[in-house]
Amino acid sequence: MSAPSGPSIRARLLLVLGLALALVTASALLGWWQSRQAARIAQSLYDDRLVPVDLLRDIEQVLGAHQLGTLLISQAQEADGARMSVASQRVIDSSRQAWTRYLATHMTPPELALIARVQPQLDQLWAALAQAGEPTPELLREINQRRLAVMRLVDELMAFQLSQARIDTERAQEAATDAARLGLLLVLLSAAVCGVLVCLVWARYDEERRAGDASRLRLQQLYIALSKTNQLIVRREAQAVADEHAEQHLFQDICRICVETGHARFASVVLIEGDAFERVAESGPGDRLIPGAPRRWSRESPFARASMATRAIIGGVHQVSNHAVQDPTLVVSGAPVIPPGVEAMAAFPLHRGGEIIGALSVLAGEEGFFDPQVLGLMDEMAGDLSFALEYLQRERDQAIALHEAREALRHYRSDSQITAPASFRASAGESPDASPEH
Repeated sequence: MSAPSGPSIRARLLLVLGLALALVTASALLGWWQSRQAARIAQSLYDDRLVPVDLLRDIEQVLGAHQLGTLLISQAQEADGARMSVASQRVIDSSRQAWTRYLATHMTPPELALIARVQPQLDQLWAALAQAGEPTPELLREINQRRLAVMRLVDELMAFQLSQARIDTERAQEAATDAARLGLLLVLLSAAVCGVLVCLVWARYDEERRAGDASRLRLQQLYIALSKTNQLIVRREAQAVADEHAEQHLFQDICRICVETGHARFASVVLIEGDAFERVAESGPGDRLIPGAPRRWSRESPFARASMATRAIIGGVHQVSNHAVQDPTLVVSGAPVIPPGVEAMAAFPLHRGGEIIGALSVLAGEEGFFDPQVLGLMDEMAGDLSFALEYLQRERDQAIALHEAREALRHYRSDSQITAPASFRASAGESPDASPEH
């Protein structure tokens, strides 16, 4: 299993934390915006609806039965020009001041249409009141009629203001509800996104943990394989002279160790003979993992161009493909196709006497199997095997040279005994029965 790529766990956690902070900040900003909107709506409702209603009530109170109405009744019973003049002016000033303040508030088109109807009536009422220095029954009747007409229109304005206040309140409630829904949605979205990201980070962490465990297990097995290889080399070195097939046995045992304890699915040793290559040892289901692969091939064959072992022998350095199925260099016309189950492959050159004599080829069933640590251990294993091959060859050459020297010495002593005089042999203290080997 290859180690997962991408940002580290720390980077991903920082990303989740940053996103969570951003979403919380957005939620806080939304709440602040909602508060501002609610405050603005409340202020607008007060300034544009409640204040105008209070001003219209002031006008209605001035023109109502308790002030102007009472004044008209008292003047009808007992006319008093001076008192009527002062009271009329006070009514005019109070109502005009309230009306002016009312006109300064926010107006809507329907409200302006009502004001256009009220304004002439008010002007006529104020004009009539200004002439009330000498109240007559006809003038008092006219003032009362105009007062009632203005009050009806003022009532319509108040009713309109109250209806608009109700509409504005409903709109404010809808806006507040929509904002609350948006805030709740944002909070839920924040929780969902953070939850998904946490799950993804945890899954990634678990994947990396499992990959790390698999990598540690693989390295542990490779260390065991390397240890067994060294033990095997020591045993084969002890049998170097007695076993004429020590190299072949060593190759076969190395392949078996790679498969049994090295996590490899197939392992083989390929040797070079002139321009030909031959697979002399193997372990694993070769008929399934390398179907159609020849045991012997030439340098010019299509299989040689696709063979990792051939590349390692020719190049003199290890050859690796951690994604064998997707590796276009391994797809050669005329060469066997890589079957399912082979995800990574590598080959490591073997040396003897300063020359490359072959390669150790390994197939694995996991993508990214040959990481730097695995390659280091496999290079060490190939180096130990190369050292053992040199030792076996040196021991065999020394044994042959020693055997030839002993044979030459035996023949020499035998020839000396035949040609030397008997008296010379006796004086030399040699027994006629002495063995040449002594």
